[in-house]
Amino acid sequence: MLTVTDDTGEAGFLYFKEGELIEANFSSLWGKDALGEILKWRITGRALAPLPLGIKRSLWEPLETLLYPGTTGSASGNLPSASRKTPKASTVPIQGGLDRFRNIPNLLRMVEIGRDGEVVLFEAPAERGEQEETQWLVDFAGRVRAVGETLGFGACEKWTIDTDKSQIVGFRHDEKLVAVLRRKDAMQEDLESAVTAVSEAY
Repeated sequence: MLTVTDDTGEAGFLYFKEGELIEANFSSLWGKDALGEILKWRITGRALAPLPLGIKRSLWEPLETLLYPGTTGSASGNLPSASRKTPKASTVPIQGGLDRFRNIPNLLRMVEIGRDGEVVLFEAPAERGEQEETQWLVDFAGRVRAVGETLGFGACEKWTIDTDKSQIVGFRHDEKLVAVLRRKDAMQEDLESAVTAVSEAY
């Protein structure tokens, strides 16, 4: 149980089980309603305690769906597309040692994510299959950043998302956020492990 307090002294409670957010409570509000209010706060205090007995789960959606209120998603990791228009992606030469990530087998796309949009650093030839749009990652990364700052956890250094067709790993590199995408394939190494191996070998 994570207890958070805002600058007016209000307290909210976030309940986690096995790393998943299962319930939220603020005043008489529970679930999504409580979470929505807590995410608006300026957090000034927090405390951890064991999960109380009797807490029943009402938040079943994956975190990315909870961060996108009003959109659809599923426990399988199916993510919504961005609901707002984002700047058109452009392709630029890969710098700062990021070119080594292109050696990850079957990599489809690598993008640099900023507050105003994405820049495509690498895109595989079309014959590997239809490309998956990644512009929604700009909004997603911004929400991840906001949650981390709001809850006092700081910057998220790495995250992994599974969609129906792909796996995406985002990570910080030289003060920038980079995301790599690859089609799911049970016969190949996990993408997060591949990214970690490339990072450690540099």
